[in-house]
Amino acid sequence: FKLRNIMLSSLLITLRSVPSIASKLRYFSSMDNVTYSGGQPGVQGGFYGSGGARSKASPNSHHRPNAVASKEDIDKLRNFMQVITELETELSKATTLNAKTIELKSSLKKTIASPALVELLNRLEINSEPVWGLYMEEREMVRNARRKVNTHGAF
Repeated sequence: FKLRNIMLSSLLITLRSVPSIASKLRYFSSMDNVTYSGGQPGVQGGFYGSGGARSKASPNSHHRPNAVASKEDIDKLRNFMQVITELETELSKATTLNAKTIELKSSLKKTIASPALVELLNRLEINSEPVWGLYMEEREMVRNARRKVNTHGAF
């Protein structure tokens, strides 16, 4: 009990010698030289990177209007994929190799390897990734179509 009282009294003495929190807050709030990563708040707005980040952009970075997908391209790809899916479904139903099966296989290869589909995919991809502005389902559709085009000879 005595030890506890001694500890409490030494704690009180220590607390009295430390400046109050209010006086510390007044000290910090009166400081005029608050800086942000972008510079003085009144001069450059205090935004991250506002100190010339745009002027230091790499010379290879430029505006890419083709980085965003168009609705027409997505609709065309959706139509291509619907035709490919229908041909694949019919081909999977075939149990024997006959003229119809050979025709289905040929049509599937021609559709997948068509220059129109390859050109469409080239517009819908940048650096082997789908362009911006696509929903997840559309991004997967672009990836799936690219896989099919890349492996069209593996039937």
